[in-house]
Amino acid sequence: MPRALLFLLLLVALLGWAAGQYLENQEYDVDENGLPMDSGNVETNDEDQTLVDKREDEEDKPLQYDERMEKLMRAIIGNQEAKARQETLEDDNEEVEKAKRAPLVPEQAFLMSTSKPLGEISGMAMDKKGRLVVFHRADRVWDESTFDESNRLSDSLKPIVNSTIAIINATTGQVHDVVPGHRIGTIMVPGSGFVQPWFRPGSVLVLEEHGENLFYLPHGLSIDGEGNIWVTDVGSHQVHKLGSDYKPVLTLGEKLVPGTDGDHFCQPTDVAVAKNGIFFVADGYCNSRVVKYDKNGNVLAVFEAPDDQLGSSPFLIPHSLALIEDLNLLCVADRENERVQCYSSGLAEGHRSIPAGIPITSAENIGRVYAIREKNHYLVGVTGADGDGTLDPQLFTMDMETGKANTFLKGIENAHALAISDDGKVYVGQMTPNQIVVVDLA
Repeated sequence: MPRALLFLLLLVALLGWAAGQYLENQEYDVDENGLPMDSGNVETNDEDQTLVDKREDEEDKPLQYDERMEKLMRAIIGNQEAKARQETLEDDNEEVEKAKRAPLVPEQAFLMSTSKPLGEISGMAMDKKGRLVVFHRADRVWDESTFDESNRLSDSLKPIVNSTIAIINATTGQVHDVVPGHRIGTIMVPGSGFVQPWFRPGSVLVLEEHGENLFYLPHGLSIDGEGNIWVTDVGSHQVHKLGSDYKPVLTLGEKLVPGTDGDHFCQPTDVAVAKNGIFFVADGYCNSRVVKYDKNGNVLAVFEAPDDQLGSSPFLIPHSLALIEDLNLLCVADRENERVQCYSSGLAEGHRSIPAGIPITSAENIGRVYAIREKNHYLVGVTGADGDGTLDPQLFTMDMETGKANTFLKGIENAHALAISDDGKVYVGQMTPNQIVVVDLA
């Protein structure tokens, strides 16, 4: 072997040994994974070499090659992780926004058994304590002999002796006389391809009962923002506002006298109350109109569905009301016309102010609509079969922001009333059988 080549190999070996000794004598701060730690903050950007050069100028001694590569790789990884976190956050936000307006689909349906029997359930609402307030007819039944040809109540019918208002502990989970759950029927969940069993989870407790000797034929019930209960009595042709003792503090209409003027109703069906005290009455089976009042009960406006050449027709039993204040809408369940029509409520002020009763939007040919209620811009309704029997009774939801609708609980019969809790449960009151179905939309 030539001496020059031998000398060169010895020199390379010596330099390698010296470099190893130097690195062994260096002191590093390491993290829990054994990687060198940086005492400063690494700026994460795409110009990685510029970053390294800048840091070299700031250090007292030049960075070793391995250390520079470590910092460079950490900067690159930091950029990638930051980008990944941002993309994940954007994806999560997009999913949240989608979930906010996702179609409501029932998770479960139950038949609620109460600790005390109820009559035909005509109206329901949730009070400020989260309790279900039920307006029912006790032992009274509306049949062909209840009213005469002039819509006057039969003289043989006096105020219902028994209680007609039940306060039910429906949302707190308090249960009375619990019995093992058993299957009592089935419903088809549309779009899922399977049949969902109904179960009776046990009897819920009726906490209070009120309304003895007050009402002739209960119908609608709603609760305003102050906790007052509003009810309509189709038998007496009156509307009552009840105070905390469940006694009337305001009554509109002449007792047992139907009429068409501003002082009378003819079988009024429902009430919707705004936050400022203005309220609307659906009137009703005979008059087919909606009347708007100030908080003291003075008439502000009267409107009916328009009868025009575009195919619109007058109300044919406006049966239920839903007020959506922030959209300035009053929606009317026009029962026998099988539609929901939404009108301007006339509550908006300033440049958005328009008179009450201007048609805004509608949903047509959806079956006889018995009840509607609104929650978070979702309109929930319950229908009976249509006139020719082509549509089944069902529940529906309509997104008032997007117009998308969904139907479920097909086949539910004789549903007459709705209430929606803050946790997404829909309570459906039925007549014959007199019972409450609970649908979980949460």
